[in-house]
Amino acid sequence: MISALVLAVALSSPAPSPPAAHAEEQHDSGHGSPAEILMHHVLDRPLGLPGHADYGGLHFEPTRHLLFFVIVSGLVLLVVRLALRSYRAGVPAGLGSAVEGLVLFIRDDIAEQNIGHDGRKFVPLLCSFFFFILIAALFGLLPFSATSTGNISVTMGLAVVSFAAMQYAGISKYGVVHHFTGMIPPGLPKWLVPIMIPVEIVGLFTKPMALMIRLFANMLAGHMVITVLLMLIPIMAAIHLAFGVVTIPISLGLALFVMLLEVLVAFIQAYIFTLLSAIFIGMFAHPAH
Repeated sequence: MISALVLAVALSSPAPSPPAAHAEEQHDSGHGSPAEILMHHVLDRPLGLPGHADYGGLHFEPTRHLLFFVIVSGLVLLVVRLALRSYRAGVPAGLGSAVEGLVLFIRDDIAEQNIGHDGRKFVPLLCSFFFFILIAALFGLLPFSATSTGNISVTMGLAVVSFAAMQYAGISKYGVVHHFTGMIPPGLPKWLVPIMIPVEIVGLFTKPMALMIRLFANMLAGHMVITVLLMLIPIMAAIHLAFGVVTIPISLGLALFVMLLEVLVAFIQAYIFTLLSAIFIGMFAHPAH
């Protein structure tokens, strides 16, 4: 939020028109129209490190979201290690108690409730989903940070892993052939079979697609709302300085409210992604038909 405020103030400060030679440099730095500043703040961009590789127009360069993806992954591992070290004679304390409570909730109320007796072997995967999405969302609220789950490539990776778990749940239990033939309900009229096959194939991929789009859209939307609220200050100040001054407490108050709401959204989105993954895995492990 602070980084967005800096951009907003920079937009409101008067500056002479840049020479044509520096126009592209100004565009890259994020200055320009409100739309450009908004996109500059919420979208991914290269870190600008020297010596990056360029292969036929493909840039293999570390980006902002990749950096925070690695940082959040390390934080997840650190939290788990600290939680394990907090155990004394088999009893957790402090951070370990909080982590254990969440793990038991995922095991008892998500995995076993939606997958059944096979649910326990999927608990490590579901816990990985929950803690990564939660920590990534919370870490993205810090000043000058970024939410890696606000990148559709990251959410697509999570959805692909979830899709692989769905197929594993069915194939490991019924075999490859019966797993796919079992998607067609028994007793279905023969004239409906050609219609149901493409419908079931499409349904096979819409489940991970729903996971991918839902998480990406929710994470991206929150940051866009905060940025837009802060940009009201320079936009109103461009009309008249008094309007900008009056807008400051309103914009900051609304942005702070949305930011606090984003803390709740972080827990909700981590829970929803984990829950839907468990439901979809359970659908393949125990087909309704």
